[in-house]
Amino acid sequence: MKKNLNISKTLLKLTLILVCGISYSQVEINGYVKSSITDLRPISDIYIEQLKSGKPVLERMTMADSTGFFRIENLEPNKLYEIKLSAFGYKDQVFEIKTNDGITNTTLTLEAGCEFSKEQAYTDWNNKKPKLLLVGSIAPTANSPSDTKFEKKYGIEYFDFGCTPPIEECIKIYNERIFELMDKKYGIKWRKKVRSDVEYLN
Repeated sequence: MKKNLNISKTLLKLTLILVCGISYSQVEINGYVKSSITDLRPISDIYIEQLKSGKPVLERMTMADSTGFFRIENLEPNKLYEIKLSAFGYKDQVFEIKTNDGITNTTLTLEAGCEFSKEQAYTDWNNKKPKLLLVGSIAPTANSPSDTKFEKKYGIEYFDFGCTPPIEECIKIYNERIFELMDKKYGIKWRKKVRSDVEYLN
């Protein structure tokens, strides 16, 4: 009789462990990451880290996919978690998310500002100081004679950040606005003569 009782207790413990394990495995945070600059997924890689978890690094970190979607699994129900987002050019940002008994859906926005923005592009254009932004390296590519001629003809400057560029979204929205203004004033012929390393031209 005592032996049967011990077996029953063991089975009960195993059942509780199994139920709790299944419960935790069904609790997760699903979300999307977007940029405050474009309201779209940031262009660079996005790393998501669960803070204060006590788990090994590889278990508490994940990455957002090409759509900005991420999933954090095997969490405890009804618990407040701190989630850190990291992306190139953005400051690391921490969000607090409370789980429920199943899947918690959320959208996280990475906040950032741009020195080079659509508005700045328009201001530079009106002040006759527009730029075409480039991202070179430690040793940026110098202008060729034809590049210098292009700058003088169209009243524009090739601006190379070298190896310290700003957030990709800032470069994109600035250049795309300048492209629109160039097309409006000169048509599309300038596109055949511009440097091929101008960011987001195609």
